Amino acid sequence: MSNATIQRAMIIGGGIGGLCAAIVLRQIGIDVTVLEKAPVLGNVGAGLVLWPNAIRVLRQLGAAEAIINAGSAIDHGQIRTAAGKILSRSEPGELRQLLGEPTVAIHRADLHAILLSLLPAGVVRLGVSGFTVAPSQTGVTVNSAGGQTDRIDLLIGADGIHSQVRQQLFPAVKLRYAGYSAWRGVVNAPDTVAEGITTEMWGRGSRFGVVPIDARRVYWYATLNQPAGRDYSPVSQKALLQQHFAGWMRPVESLLEATPAEAILHHDIYDIAPLLRWSQGRITLLGDAVHPTTPNMGQGACMAIESAWALARSIAAAPDVPTALAAYEQERQPRTAWITNQSWQIGRLGQLENGLGCRLRDAVLALTPASVVKTRLAKVTAYPDAPLFNQP
Repeated sequence: MSNATIQRAMIIGGGIGGLCAAIVLRQIGIDVTVLEKAPVLGNVGAGLVLWPNAIRVLRQLGAAEAIINAGSAIDHGQIRTAAGKILSRSEPGELRQLLGEPTVAIHRADLHAILLSLLPAGVVRLGVSGFTVAPSQTGVTVNSAGGQTDRIDLLIGADGIHSQVRQQLFPAVKLRYAGYSAWRGVVNAPDTVAEGITTEMWGRGSRFGVVPIDARRVYWYATLNQPAGRDYSPVSQKALLQQHFAGWMRPVESLLEATPAEAILHHDIYDIAPLLRWSQGRITLLGDAVHPTTPNMGQGACMAIESAWALARSIAAAPDVPTALAAYEQERQPRTAWITNQSWQIGRLGQLENGLGCRLRDAVLALTPASVVKTRLAKVTAYPDAPLFNQP
């Protein structure tokens, strides 16, 4: 049961973190409304990976089995050179034996649909393009575009890396450009793509990844070092990728060729240097609104899912809102800060351009013992209350 001081909550943002927060807050007896600016939640986005730390939480939400059935279990991972030489291997399948949950790749739209199915009609209000917030000692008043006014006990900003809620709470926070852009696409799987294996290829200032997301489709992503803000037409960005990744190991060229130009997504990669404060009064932040991470560890969505669970547990255990939000920050800030910083450093290594630096990097990867890879992976995915791999 929730504490008596929070009867109604509102979540700004109907992404993965916002929907998970709505589900788990309803489980502890809180009336929840979600405001989402998109007019519809359709077949948008590309693929993502949910590691055991996220699946453990999603099982508590009642979503795990549907997600496992809709996605693709990942048992093996590998990093290769552009020519195909293996530099490093990981074994996500071993985590299933240790932690009791699989690693699952899934299309973002399929995950959204599953989470939405766990919420009653009317909980998510679509097409809300703007809002104003008026906090007080006893609550928060939210005036939505269109004239809707809500008086609530708790406001959660889960509105992404460009969060309007964060801008109101902490206007001095600035985004941090990672130095590279990413492109993503989803295509029907060619015969050359092995099921259950993710592959990332490292070149000089660029990378290419291949992830099967179900029995039919493959999610691919590519990165290139470049200044922020470059704009491309669909045709020109596909031509750029095909030119840059020509000659890379199979199936890179065939995946790019099979992807319609207008279906390729392009985003500059940003995060935020870890924040120490996440809340003010009865307003707090969640997911990419407060701990966005570069996509180098596959943990962005996982961290949002974890934070939704931690926030609900803190609310259920605390006597009042300030105590609940303080406990939430105390639990989540160290872990999300560590993930953000680790992911940033991995990105710097992966995007090296200097030839000598790349050769040294590749040599270190190739010489890293499998036991070290296992231990690092376990530290990332052992949440909550899961043991680490035993040291050999």
